[in-house]
Amino acid sequence: MESSQNNDNSVSRAPLRAAVTIGAHFVVDVFSFIGVAILPMLAVMLDLRPEQKALLLALGAVCSGIVQPIVALVSDRFDSRAIGTAGFVLAVLCIGNLGIARDFTELAILYSVGAMGIGAFHPPAAAVVGQLGGSKRSMYIAVFFLAGMIGGIVGNVFTPQFVEWMTPDAVAIENGAGAKDGLLAIRWFIPVGLVAALFLAMAIHKSGHRHHAAHEQKESWDSRERFGRWFAVWVLYASNVLRFTANMALMYLYTEWAAQYVLARSGAGSMNDRLGIEASQVNGTLQASMQVGMGVGGITLGCILAARFEKAVFVILPMLGAVCIAMIPKLTAMDPEIGRWMVMGASVLSGVGFGAAIPVSLSLSQRLLPHRTSLVSGLMLGGAWMLSFLGPMGAEVVQNGLGTKPHVPGFVMWIVEWLPDSMQAGLVEGMGIDAAFTVTAIVLAIAGCVTILLPHKLIVRSAD
Repeated sequence: MESSQNNDNSVSRAPLRAAVTIGAHFVVDVFSFIGVAILPMLAVMLDLRPEQKALLLALGAVCSGIVQPIVALVSDRFDSRAIGTAGFVLAVLCIGNLGIARDFTELAILYSVGAMGIGAFHPPAAAVVGQLGGSKRSMYIAVFFLAGMIGGIVGNVFTPQFVEWMTPDAVAIENGAGAKDGLLAIRWFIPVGLVAALFLAMAIHKSGHRHHAAHEQKESWDSRERFGRWFAVWVLYASNVLRFTANMALMYLYTEWAAQYVLARSGAGSMNDRLGIEASQVNGTLQASMQVGMGVGGITLGCILAARFEKAVFVILPMLGAVCIAMIPKLTAMDPEIGRWMVMGASVLSGVGFGAAIPVSLSLSQRLLPHRTSLVSGLMLGGAWMLSFLGPMGAEVVQNGLGTKPHVPGFVMWIVEWLPDSMQAGLVEGMGIDAAFTVTAIVLAIAGCVTILLPHKLIVRSAD
């Protein structure tokens, strides 16, 4: 009798626990985008080269991604979320202290360790929200996803503005002094993050996420059914790798676009601290625009999308997003003020293209493998994000070429020598930011093509 009452209480508190976990996702994703938003400013303060900016974003992707499947396996094995909360705390402490970095090495260490903490949070949290959602799994995960997108928007837009507010004297910034104080003020975000981590621990540490009868269901599958389900999961994984790669490439390209835009509008010959803050604000709005597209698209699909249309969404949306990304060079050539707003609109639509279906992929993968919810959550998020480091690094090479790098491995140049002369010239000398946007669009289009392989009947059957 007592056990039955406990189960009833647990079920009645499920929406509250889910709400707290979703709120924690908002907070952790505010922190996850702080470094991205202020990257133009950090580049000026620490004299970072373009390849160092790309490498920093790549390190964040690798460190955040590689830890997620590990955390997911541990969570499934021990039915525990404690490691996710610990990662949350680690992220808050590291990202909140980015301002103390004195050079690229210190910045890379803080950013990378913070990214690992952010990565550790996501698989347990996504699995718990899916479990607490029950029959409303897709909607709960979409809301979870939306909360992260809103957190990203706040982190991207508010952080550069906050740094400017906390900088003592705008004139001092013009003269190359004072901006450091604004960066150090990000520490004020830390107490908020620690309080959110405490509430998260109280909400989910006693909430199991294993599905009832999931293992019995797995045992009822024959070899063909198992193969079909795992095949579908790996197709989703491959598509998400390409989606996140396009996402990361755009994150780098928008930092470069913002710097070029500010320089062109100001007529200055080089960046200074004042222009660095302005470029961070422009960059923040572009990064936030992607988050708007991802969030609005994700919550819309989570609430209205039926299983029979899921495959079509996976195929069509990346194609539409690719068209928008490919249009950015043409929009840039317009009047600067009009062009900026048009690029923001393209950024929103590109976010829909690569991001709106990500929560759908998360929900579908959990339906396909209900006995491995944390594992597939880790694969769809961190496992895919881990390989997206190729996005910013590839975009930077397309933009600036290999010839600008102080050290290029010999085997890389050996591969380049086998390419046609026209491609060799482009890779060595660089093809500019417009070509980098075009290549990113092609990657996203391929992500849509890959999902043609998804077994439609199995997708519909898993919803039942």
